[in-house]
Amino acid sequence: MITSTTDLLKESLILPNSLWAETAIKLIDKKKLVENLETEVLIIGSGFTGLSAAIHLAEQGINSVVLDASEPGWGASGRNNGQVIAGLKQDPDIIESIYPGKLGRKMVDFSSNAPTVVFNLIKKYGINCNAVNKGWIQPAFTKKGEKAVLHRAKVWEERGVNTEIIEGNDLNKLLGTSKYHIGWVDPRGGSIQPFSYARGLANVAQSLGVKIYCDSKVLELVNRNGLWVVKTENGSVKAPKIIIATGAYAENLVKNLDKSIVPVRTAQVATKIIPESIREFILPKGHVSSDTRELLTSFRLSPDGRLVMGGSGATAGLDHSKIVGYLHQSGEELFGKNIKLEWDYAWSGYFAVTTDHLPHIHEPQHNMYISVGCNGRGIAISTCLGIELAKRALGQLVTELPIPVSKIKPIAFHEFRSVGVKVATIFKRFQDRLDS
Repeated sequence: MITSTTDLLKESLILPNSLWAETAIKLIDKKKLVENLETEVLIIGSGFTGLSAAIHLAEQGINSVVLDASEPGWGASGRNNGQVIAGLKQDPDIIESIYPGKLGRKMVDFSSNAPTVVFNLIKKYGINCNAVNKGWIQPAFTKKGEKAVLHRAKVWEERGVNTEIIEGNDLNKLLGTSKYHIGWVDPRGGSIQPFSYARGLANVAQSLGVKIYCDSKVLELVNRNGLWVVKTENGSVKAPKIIIATGAYAENLVKNLDKSIVPVRTAQVATKIIPESIREFILPKGHVSSDTRELLTSFRLSPDGRLVMGGSGATAGLDHSKIVGYLHQSGEELFGKNIKLEWDYAWSGYFAVTTDHLPHIHEPQHNMYISVGCNGRGIAISTCLGIELAKRALGQLVTELPIPVSKIKPIAFHEFRSVGVKVATIFKRFQDRLDS
């Protein structure tokens, strides 16, 4: 028996005061588990992964129950910059060298097609989340970044993607800043309002018969006679199969799962609404952008015309004040010459980082399916991982998965992760300054 005693990394279960939370669509039905239920598949976690899995199961006629300690999109799914990006953190040629043959190609194809899956899902169910599929620009911040940009565009072009290298004034016009001199354009990318997307997925799932329970933290998880049994404060659920989709907020419900990833905290900041006469020069073609810094900076316009920036620092603690300061500074460096930036929002959250910077699928026990570690590619990859976990629950062979099933391996000296993240952040920021 495994009992949950941790407290979601001491994060408040109340929604953060974010731009996305303020402007998101409504969650149609929010209720707490107050009964004892049985279902075919139990899903813990209502982020993109869990909700995507629930929708796919429902489409195949399989009943599921989704439990969340807070509500759909409360975690990383509702707190990110909202950029839908193709690929994994590792370039496709690196992935194919790590996993030669069919598996490597399958992983690359899976990550390449992931944004299309997201945009098609949004279109299929009419999810109101301000979806824009105009492409993603990655400009080079350093000399090392310039090599990465040229290489990345080349290897994806070799795999059938219509990439484009943009330089000089052409790049400046697309971005609205003269900070960068070269970058590549990936037409697969785009943007969404992430919290609206999460709530939209929840609303779709409920319309298909999925039961979603909020404020229903799992306190105990056991297997009794081939059935998974979870207990919450006021209820319980039994199911023959279980999907764990808690992301960076993994607790000790599953042995060593929380110790197999590093929860890294990144922040987002948003300005007041920028006058239309000015913002028409910022990403005027509808692109979104993330540069090549070791601690990357992401920037985009929100649906209501604000500059939203993310990343640029990391911490293992709850305090995001230093990250916010770096983001404000980065915003001034990029756009401050032409715009008076007045900051209106700042929020943060954890996302899961793995040691190999690739997503992991685990099946530590029979009929238990877990995915974790999107490493900053969460919107597209986690949506697709949810579908893959659902397929496994439906009986798909392990060999058909695009991500190999691996054992849960605790990271050495995990208890010192806060110090490690802090040191890594300082070092990476120094690398960026040295090479810029």
